[in-house]
Amino acid sequence: MTSRLFQGLAAAAALVVLTAAPAAAQSFTLTANLSGAGEATSIANGVNTGAFGDCKVVVDMGAQTVSYAVNVFNLPSGVTASHIHVGAEKTAGPVVVPFVVPTSASNDFGFSGTIAFTAFQLRPDQGIRSPDDMVQAILGGNSYCNVHSAVNPGGEIRGQLVLQK
Repeated sequence: MTSRLFQGLAAAAALVVLTAAPAAAQSFTLTANLSGAGEATSIANGVNTGAFGDCKVVVDMGAQTVSYAVNVFNLPSGVTASHIHVGAEKTAGPVVVPFVVPTSASNDFGFSGTIAFTAFQLRPDQGIRSPDDMVQAILGGNSYCNVHSAVNPGGEIRGQLVLQK
């Protein structure tokens, strides 16, 4: 009888193991509203521009990637760069996650892509010694999305990345 009970328990345990759903990889979505007022400049109100936009970032822990989608409106001159910087609101910080932008696009446009954690531009002097450090900065609210232009090479529009629940 003990043998039968043991076999029954073993079969039940095997069934549980076989039917259990695989653990889902964690991903996190963050967004930012981009504006000239968000830029960190010596001017209290940021950059005087009519440009604005939005940025959506998805951090996929399983794939070890960051996907981004940026929409820009009313940009008066050609885009020169866009990326995620590490830094608090209204504080300039270094580039860590570079985006690929459409060459010299202006007015209304969008772009998107995916970058591997291994392609991050680490900044040990700023506390970003590993991709994990940057992921912590992104998820912890200490990062921002920035779009640079020919007229404002230091940054035309910017917004702090906020974790969506």
